[in-house]
Order: sequence, then structure tokens, then C-alpha cells
Amino acid sequence: MKRQKVEELIFIRAVCALGIFMIHLSGSFAMLSAYGSKAMHLGIIVNQFFRFGTPVFMIISGFVLFYNYRSFEEFDAIRFYNKKLKYILLPYLLWSFLYCFIFPYILWTPFSQLINSYNSISIDFIKFVKIALLGNAYPHLYFIFLIFQFYLLYPVLMKCFIKAMKNRPLFFFVMIAITQGVILIYEFSFRTQSSYQLLNFFNMYYWKSVFGWFFYFLTGGLIALHYNKISKYIEENISKVISLYLLSAFLYIGEVYYNIFKNEGRDFYEKFGSIRPTTMIYSVCTIAVLILAGRKIHNGKSRYRNIIKACGTYSLGIYFLHPFILELIKVKIINKYPSVLGYSRISTLIFLVITGWSVTVMIVLLLSKNKLKSLVIGKVPAFTNAEFGLKGGVAESWENSHMHSE
Repeated sequence: MKRQKVEELIFIRAVCALGIFMIHLSGSFAMLSAYGSKAMHLGIIVNQFFRFGTPVFMIISGFVLFYNYRSFEEFDAIRFYNKKLKYILLPYLLWSFLYCFIFPYILWTPFSQLINSYNSISIDFIKFVKIALLGNAYPHLYFIFLIFQFYLLYPVLMKCFIKAMKNRPLFFFVMIAITQGVILIYEFSFRTQSSYQLLNFFNMYYWKSVFGWFFYFLTGGLIALHYNKISKYIEENISKVISLYLLSAFLYIGEVYYNIFKNEGRDFYEKFGSIRPTTMIYSVCTIAVLILAGRKIHNGKSRYRNIIKACGTYSLGIYFLHPFILELIKVKIINKYPSVLGYSRISTLIFLVITGWSVTVMIVLLLSKNKLKSLVIGKVPAFTNAEFGLKGGVAESWENSHMHSE
């Protein structure tokens, strides 16, 4: 059964890709800038403001699956898992290999020695298998490890929850919010070393398992199943939605500043990542605003519309590549010229945003023209630069963003 395309999703994906990029970029400024400097404050605000990136990506993932597959009659398991293996798992394994063995060598070897000393690269495949299985090749790659857990569990989730999600959406939302909230509050505020090894194991890995993220995935499913009603409510209550979002953003960032003020420093800053209780509220408020903005962009005539669409279409490639590009710029440029560039300078942050994002996007667009692109950046159309339009539209973006059954 074909369903109406949800065109705005591609724009939301683009914002999330930018959000994750900004989180990884701004973290260094939040932590390494001189305490009290303008760069520190800007780094903290940017870092926290974009914390919706990964949770909203997870919401979109849940949206896509529940929008496309609402019964076992619609769910072709063989075809579904075959596509995920070819267009997500294989690129994940390739990028994991690069981050494990190739990129560290490029980062820390002088450019003049790279070509002549390639044979010094040491590859331990047993080590690689262990790392790849847990998404440990590089910090951001845990998301692919995480999302595959939901792919594998999707038939079970559909079997157990689809009826309640359709018939009692508000009750179901409250229940998953309370359950997820209890887990995150415990982990954030009350976790201690236990004599029970199973609990210690859970404490160590919950953040990269379904137990730390099911709220977002199932919330995406709820939005998908009731999208017409939800989007209509958002458009009819724009002022309320925006006001609630602004309040949630103020409190979300304020939580971090309260911690800094209370502890007179940034010693506990790393605790305030994306997986904390208040992120649940902030992400739900943010997705409402992004739905509104995505619809406005899609229906508008902005000259930036196709640029944003391109970033959304190639978001998987941007996601895989951007940490390496940021590290390359930091190691090869920023660290080499400390008198000109440094983490206490706002100009350096701006330089890193412009250079890092531009280089990342340009490389991904070039990769999209390669015949082996599906092994590197997933199933995407080849990019064409005619007004930043896309040959074939967005029908092949990495999470089936066309939003209809296949």
C-alpha cells in the first residue's frame, strides 16, 4: 500500500545532520576554551542547543518504519533486511575500518611521509571485528550499532505495540515516557557500582542499546501513525508550539549553566550529553518545530531549499565522514598555528564551522558520483549541480525517506 510522501522529512534530516556536526565541533570549545571566555560560552550554547540531533534522528528512524510497515502483510522481512545490510551495514563496516586503521595514520603522519610509508599500517582483523560489533571504531558510529538493534527488533515491536499505538496513542506515549524517564534518571543521578554484574553491565552499555533510546524510536512511530492529526495540530497552534520549544531550550541549556555555577567549573560538563532525562522533553519539543519548519521550507520558494534537501539526502555520508574532517582540520591546521587559531577564539569556531561543513559536504557529493557509492554512503542518487537539484529527487535517501511502502 503506497502512502503519501512526507516531503518535509528530508529537511528535518538535514537539520539533524548539521546538529550532530555542530555537537562534535563545539565540544572542544566548550571544554578547552579559557574558562569564562566568549568562545567557551558560545561553545556551550551551540553544543547544548544542537543536542536534539541524535534523538531526532532516532525519532525519524522510528517514523520511517512505522509509516511504511504497519502490519506483517506490508513487512517483507527478506527485502527489508537485505537493503539494510547492503546500504547501511556495509558502509558502516567500511567506515569502521577506516576509522580504526587508516584515518589515525593520516591524522598523525606528516603529509610528506604519507605516500612513502603506507606499508607501515598495522591491521588486526580480530581487533576490528570486536570493535565493529560494538560500534567502537569511533564515538559517533555507535548510532549505526544502535539502530540495527531496532531493525532486528522491529517485527517484535510491531507485534507487541502496534495496536496500542494506533488505538491509545496518548496513553502509550505517557507509558514509554515514564519508563524511559525512570531508566535515564537512575543512570544520570543515582547509578552506583553494584555487586550484581548484570546491573553493572547494563550501566556500562545502556546508552548504546535499545534501553536508552526506545522512547525516541517509538515516539517516531506514534507520530507516523497519527501524522495528519499531529501536523494539523502543530500548524493550528504555532505560537504555543514555538513558545513551548523556546522554554524547553532555555531550561535545557540552563540546566548546564546551573551545573557550572553550582560546581564553579566544567568538571561535570561531559555528563550533560544527549542521553539525559531532560533531552526527552527538549527533543519532543524540537521535532514539533522541525515538522513545522520542514513543511514551510518544502512549500516555500527559498533559494536555499535545494541546498538543504541535498544535505538531507546525503546525510548518511555526512554523518560518517564529518568527524574525520573536523579532526583533520584540528590536527593539521589549528594545532599547527596556535598563535592565530585556538579554542578560546570565536573566529576559530566560525572557521571550523565553515571549513569543516563545506569540505565534508563537497567530498560526500563527489562520492555520490562514484559507481561504488552504495558501499560508502548508502543508496543515494548521483548529485547534479543544476541549482543544487537532485537527479531522481530524494527517492533513494538512506532511510527510505520517500515515505511510502516499497
